[in-house]
Amino acid sequence: MRATGFAFESMALAEKGEKENSQYYFSLDGLWKFNWVSNPNDRPRDFYKTDFDDSKWVDFKVPANWELNGYGLPIYLNQPYDFAGKTKTGAALNPPFDIPQDHDPVGSYRKKFVVPANWWGRRIFIHLGAVKSAFFIWVNGVKVGYSEDSKLAAEFDISSYLRAGENLIALQVYRWSDGSYLEDQDMWRLAGIERSVYLYSTPRLDIRDFKVVSNLTNNYTTGILNVNAEVDSYIIDTGRLHSIPDTFSLSMQLKDTAGNMVFDKMFPGVHSVLGNYQTNLSLNEVIQDVHTWSAEIPYLYTLYMTLKNNNGEVLEVVPVKIGFRSVEIKNNNFLVNGKRVFIKGVNRHEHDPHQGHTLTREDMIKDMEMMKKLNVNAVRNSHYPPDPFWMQLCDEYGMYVVDEANIESHGRYYDLGYTLGNDKKWRKAHMERIERMYERDKNHPSVVTWSLGNEAGNGENFYAGYDWLKKIDTTRPVQYERAEYDYNTDMIVPQYPSPDWLKRYSESHPSRLMIMSEYAHIMGNSLGNFKEYWDVIEHNPNLQGGFIWEWIDQSIDTVKNGKRIEAYGGDFPLSGPVPENFSDNNFCVKGVVTAFRKMTPMAVEVRKVYQNIASALNGNILQITNKFFFKNLSNVRLNWEITENGKVVRSGIVSQLNVTPQQTTDVSLPLQYNQKEGKEYFLNVHYVLKNAEPFLDKGCQIAYDQFPLNKSQLTKYSPDKKLAAHLLKNSNGYEVIGKGFAIWFDSTRGKMMNYIFNGQQIVVSGPQPSFWRAPTDNDIGAGFNKSLRMWRNVYDSSKLIETKAEILNDKSILITFEKSLLNGDAIVTQSYQVFGDGSVKVAMNFNAIKGKYPLMMRVGNDLQISPELSNISWYGRGPWESYRDRKSGSLVGLYNQTLDQQYFPYARPQESGNKSDVRWYSVTDAKGNGLKFIFEDSLLNCEALPYSLDDLDPSPEKHQYHSGELEKRDTIFMHVDLQQLGVQGIDSWGAWPLKKYRIPFADHQYSYWMIPVKKVK
Repeated sequence: MRATGFAFESMALAEKGEKENSQYYFSLDGLWKFNWVSNPNDRPRDFYKTDFDDSKWVDFKVPANWELNGYGLPIYLNQPYDFAGKTKTGAALNPPFDIPQDHDPVGSYRKKFVVPANWWGRRIFIHLGAVKSAFFIWVNGVKVGYSEDSKLAAEFDISSYLRAGENLIALQVYRWSDGSYLEDQDMWRLAGIERSVYLYSTPRLDIRDFKVVSNLTNNYTTGILNVNAEVDSYIIDTGRLHSIPDTFSLSMQLKDTAGNMVFDKMFPGVHSVLGNYQTNLSLNEVIQDVHTWSAEIPYLYTLYMTLKNNNGEVLEVVPVKIGFRSVEIKNNNFLVNGKRVFIKGVNRHEHDPHQGHTLTREDMIKDMEMMKKLNVNAVRNSHYPPDPFWMQLCDEYGMYVVDEANIESHGRYYDLGYTLGNDKKWRKAHMERIERMYERDKNHPSVVTWSLGNEAGNGENFYAGYDWLKKIDTTRPVQYERAEYDYNTDMIVPQYPSPDWLKRYSESHPSRLMIMSEYAHIMGNSLGNFKEYWDVIEHNPNLQGGFIWEWIDQSIDTVKNGKRIEAYGGDFPLSGPVPENFSDNNFCVKGVVTAFRKMTPMAVEVRKVYQNIASALNGNILQITNKFFFKNLSNVRLNWEITENGKVVRSGIVSQLNVTPQQTTDVSLPLQYNQKEGKEYFLNVHYVLKNAEPFLDKGCQIAYDQFPLNKSQLTKYSPDKKLAAHLLKNSNGYEVIGKGFAIWFDSTRGKMMNYIFNGQQIVVSGPQPSFWRAPTDNDIGAGFNKSLRMWRNVYDSSKLIETKAEILNDKSILITFEKSLLNGDAIVTQSYQVFGDGSVKVAMNFNAIKGKYPLMMRVGNDLQISPELSNISWYGRGPWESYRDRKSGSLVGLYNQTLDQQYFPYARPQESGNKSDVRWYSVTDAKGNGLKFIFEDSLLNCEALPYSLDDLDPSPEKHQYHSGELEKRDTIFMHVDLQQLGVQGIDSWGAWPLKKYRIPFADHQYSYWMIPVKKVK
């Protein structure tokens, strides 16, 4: 393996840096002749021969995964191996003999090409960017070699195999190999040629590899540049007993971002290299007042290495982008350029919803764009080295990168008696993957930490890998999660601790700092308590952040039974039985962004919590803290506004915010305003860019906050008591009528059943007490879908104790229903006070009497309303869905949406659409008629969906069902709640919401108003 780079034939081309423009680059991407078999015994045996007839083979694109292009099945598993399944893991495995002899799909490829005429006399290499999992290669019928390690390039010198005219490259790729035991990552298991394939040609003297170390000294102001270049000779002296050295010169130029020359130096001395051998040259330089690189200000210089022959002719020019930066661990702090930075990171898999592991450059650029928009500053390459273009983007746009070796043997587990990490027979395989990662990415300034791999146990193979990395690279730390507290990790990098656990670690006087390699498992409707993580991280020593699991939903865009779904594990084949032994269901769908790299509700919270400007309000003084470590706020403008019941009544701009990094400044704002009784006032502050930055437009909001300006209560709703309501009774219930309305109550079921206003049915059923929600993925992981299922439909199935209808002195009618729940362990009383203007005050009182119940999912009311009431407005948090433990990114304001905007299409149907801290919530038809819900004693949680509870929660078991399969109902299903259980954000396999976000089995009561709305003409 060698460092990423390309040798151009001229300085002009090197300055442009696009290898595709070189005459010595030849792409082999495109259509290849292709044959696929499931049984390796059926593979074509002589397909590599030049006279083989491939006319009946299909044309298949390269790069591409087989399984997403019609050949074989995508398999999703988390821990088990995709060739053995769940039934054979751990010590039961027998590497390498667990791969089925009659089922190891093989893809055979053939590609013909003609060598450009000007390449003869040079060396010619083939570069295969990533091939899963292993392959043999032939050129013109002759076997050239074999390769595995599917996430790094394989290169072969094929010069001696080529001939004038047409040439043939043949590959035979195996889905599984012994290398697959080290590639058990939590992702779709796919195969094929996943990255680009190309030929390149070099002169017979070649800068084959190079190492650039660009560190800082003198209080991080002076750059120290060390360059080591390996010059290879491909000349083989024939007819001689000893090689004749070939002389050459090597120069080095460094240019800044503007193209200005920083220095131009020759490697000193006269240099020579023996034939078929190499020479290493070193050069050291000191650069005063250097521009430093960081994720915030990713300043890059370009180093040009020019190789000339003994006649002074340019043979090649190799450009490399370099950044001067220092990475250290001092006094238990992870420092970049001397600053104790916070790692606001994500774990990134390579995934595309249509092409699997084959990404376009546009995909990768979109990843970078979205990360910048969400204030992400760090990426863990989980769990393999990515496409080199991604590393280039991280250098150019600024990301702190944990580069990780392509090692995961999770299905073998961790016991030292059988984990592959402690098996000496596997030492070479482990070491090669660690070494190859280092050699390819050693020159990237964005790489701040090396990782030995992921979830592969520990032992002597990882001790050796750690020792080797520490010896070869003294400028970066090394981490490994499964080392836990063993010596072979410079940081403690755990997975999925809770915020409380972090606090305890910080206070335990640890010997090593902690950065979480994985945290905040973001599966489905989740990412609760994310703010709590960062409240702990930012205010305690020994903690510096972590990497969210994970960046992107790994769903596959699929049409199944005529419906477009986000497919997950177990969805393939599209018809027939689900291979349960080879499926971990929807555990692959857990991204900050969707598979299409679009926003999710959780992304809103990430953006807010990760923002780099903090605000505090003290009277009319706004304290602004610049949380960047290297970047001032000179390009940021403050837009502020005062809202009255959600409407902006005053606003202003502060144009100059020259706040230096990690400093706070005070800004006086004219917040005096004639506040009106019964009105609610907030200050909203928005920090926007004055000028565009990479991926961020001028005016882009990069941070925001909201502050209440008064404590006065909103004016409560007051019904028109001049109008009287009238009560009609019959054997089945009560009817309450008044001016323009009629409401029917079923006294046998204890429910409000119908509301007609001005001749229009606006309520079909309810509101009635409810204590269940459609389980989220985290609910299911905690077992709530079963352990709390007593709350599902508990009101409908419970015994009615008492019904009562009263005519009150204020001419209103009070209807009360009381039910005994859970065999008398609780009593719920629901009352409806109906006034003559059609308004209804709804009150619910839940009384916990006895019994032990761990939690309640919701405390609230369900109702069904007319489908015409599809225009939704509210005054509360928005515009995205929010929950009690995931709402800091949602400001209180006035919002208008439609019914179709309420449900977020999580891959698997679940709870969605809640709006928290609601003051009022209205649903109206196209004419403006409908219903309005207004809080009375507690702020509300409201949602309206076109799907029923049965649609979102059809079974206590977690079957294969998808949001794309949902059919809109002819009724709108609403919640008007006191509260919902938090959505939780620690893990998805057992964790509960934090205690303060739970709903205990205890007494609960609340009330609200339901008011008919008629458009004023």
